[in-house]
Amino acid sequence: MPADRYAVGIDLGGSKLRGGLLSEAGQLAGRIETQTEAWKGPAGVLANLKRVVSQLLDSTDRSRVTGIGIAAAGMIHPKTHAVVYAPNLEWREVPLRDEIESAFGLPTYVENDVRAAAWGEYRFGAGRGVQSLVAVFVGTGVGSGAVMDGLLLRGFNNAAGEIGHTQVVMDGLLCPCGQRGCVEAYASGSGFVRRLHSALAAGTATSLAEETGRDASRLTAALVARAAAAGDPFAGELWQDAERYLGMALANYVTLLNPELLVLGGGVMTTVPALAESLARQVRARTTVMSRDVRVARAGLGDSAGIFGAADRVWAQG
Repeated sequence: MPADRYAVGIDLGGSKLRGGLLSEAGQLAGRIETQTEAWKGPAGVLANLKRVVSQLLDSTDRSRVTGIGIAAAGMIHPKTHAVVYAPNLEWREVPLRDEIESAFGLPTYVENDVRAAAWGEYRFGAGRGVQSLVAVFVGTGVGSGAVMDGLLLRGFNNAAGEIGHTQVVMDGLLCPCGQRGCVEAYASGSGFVRRLHSALAAGTATSLAEETGRDASRLTAALVARAAAAGDPFAGELWQDAERYLGMALANYVTLLNPELLVLGGGVMTTVPALAESLARQVRARTTVMSRDVRVARAGLGDSAGIFGAADRVWAQG
């Protein structure tokens, strides 16, 4: 029997750098997690990334490693696999694939982090066995990826799936992307923080002021949900907006693509499970008749989805 082939999978986030060695059969043979240290700039982050890759390669027979897949937060050039812009890393035009290929002599592929996580769920997680899915991850931001008829959707400029920047409120809250009324402004960890910051500056009465020590950056989705359930008017408004606008965006997504499965993941879904249940009900109530058969499931791979997806893209593309 031939020996298993492996691929290195890297999930490069703004704060955490996770890596793993994935077999072609979908078994994670090793996993490393460390700090990204984005404050060191591209050179420092690349040094950390190369160290993780080296450790993973040293843990096995290198001749059995087919390539390296990297899931990176930000905009990825569809041909060069350079990171065009990654706000969490403060990167612009970083030739990520070229840097890693030249360092290790292995074919390297770079994918947007959320699309890689969606692919990971499709191949090895909640979506195993389906032909089409939409995966939406709600955490600091709102991101998504879609697989239709076994193909990962990328779009013309490799930017398909930006559900967080679909607009659900006419002339609504300003989003950091420069537009107004985006889902992410209402239904994400960063959106909650910005709204509390403005409320505190305006003197709005809310129990969240005490809960966070008047430091909006300490706010979490769990705190918002708990305060809303306790009857805090401001928290109630935040939570109601998050449910309403995220539900609207998901229903539109499902209506447009008609997937077999909708996967819900991310930190907010994990810490507030009731949100996923509410969204599942809304999607079925708001979609067209032909799309109401969509199944809704929680993500199955946790924070390893990006590792699985990035590694498996080596074989999907190579």
